[in-house]
Amino acid sequence: MAMPEDNQNEVVQEGEARDPRAADEALHDRHDAEIAEAAKRGELIAAEDLPPHQKAKKLRKLSDEELVALAEQAAKAEHWLDVARRGQAELDNTIKRLRREQQDAARYEGGAMARDFLPVIDNLTRALEVGAKAQDFEALYAGVELIRKMFIDALARRDVTPIAAVGTAFDPAFHEALLTDSRADVPDNVITAELERGWKMHDRVLRASKVRVNKRG
Repeated sequence: MAMPEDNQNEVVQEGEARDPRAADEALHDRHDAEIAEAAKRGELIAAEDLPPHQKAKKLRKLSDEELVALAEQAAKAEHWLDVARRGQAELDNTIKRLRREQQDAARYEGGAMARDFLPVIDNLTRALEVGAKAQDFEALYAGVELIRKMFIDALARRDVTPIAAVGTAFDPAFHEALLTDSRADVPDNVITAELERGWKMHDRVLRASKVRVNKRG
């Protein structure tokens, strides 16, 4: 025999109401509400602007149920206060650690680049030693040129690269014009000579190129 739709809905609703977890949560919430209500009188007494002995006298007039409820509320408050203290301590420790790491990073941030330049200094020292003992200027020149290349390579590993100049259009963001030319064989506003090389790190200019720019007419 088919059950009416209304009765089926009632059965489903009753089944949901009998969910053990929902029933436990409802019972727990009701218990907490009862404790909070029972402890309310004690909390009001504690908040009054009275001498301690008068507060104690009033508290002794509370029922056993109210005193137990007040004690339970105090225990809960102490628990969450302890949780908050531990959380604050962990946060303080984390902040101190991060600050220490930032200080160490700032202090030693040039260390990696310095290591890249140590072999360059070693080779420069050797070249000077050779130059002091021999008159072979070609060998000395080749040694210095090698060191120059090592410097440039070391900078490139740190994304420090020369700024393109000769043959490119003048760009005030990267170039500083010190002199001008008036050459007919070079387009207007094109750089004809690099007087001092410029450098950039990624897209940020460390030093602008000092250049000579062609100005026709």
